[in-house]
Amino acid sequence: MIKNFRASRSRAGRNAGRRAFSLIEVMIAVAITAIIFSAVHFGLSTGFVLVQTSREQLRANQVCLSRLEGLRLCNWDTQLFSNNIVPTTFTDYYYPTGLGYQSNSVVYYGTLQFSNVTVSPSPSYAANLRLVTVTVTWTNLGQGKTIVHTETMQTQVARYGIQNYVYTH
Repeated sequence: MIKNFRASRSRAGRNAGRRAFSLIEVMIAVAITAIIFSAVHFGLSTGFVLVQTSREQLRANQVCLSRLEGLRLCNWDTQLFSNNIVPTTFTDYYYPTGLGYQSNSVVYYGTLQFSNVTVSPSPSYAANLRLVTVTVTWTNLGQGKTIVHTETMQTQVARYGIQNYVYTH
């Protein structure tokens, strides 16, 4: 009995080396592996594009907000409506100025518009209010084509607002 066990075991060991995967099984495994790797690559590249787009959008919001907050410190009578002090067009970059990355940075082109506040019925202080609109435009490449993005923010500025408090007290 021990002899028969050893004989059958040695035959199984000899045949075990001869058994392998067929060509069809290998091709199916390669196809499944290729699908998995391409899905992982697509997911990672899409994630990187979404993160970059979110960064550009956030920077555009920061540019708009910094312009609007800067206006609140300008004097209504002498500074706010002067193109020398508050320019109506401006350029800003994705990276801060001091880092030296402007050559490969996203460029934000902005405009600043002042208009009268229109409310019906018009309040008595309407002449002392202005609607300020900041619009920022930038472009980037997405899927081989140029995509133009725009961000707009608005606020109202009053003649007797915070700027007079900061400069007079």
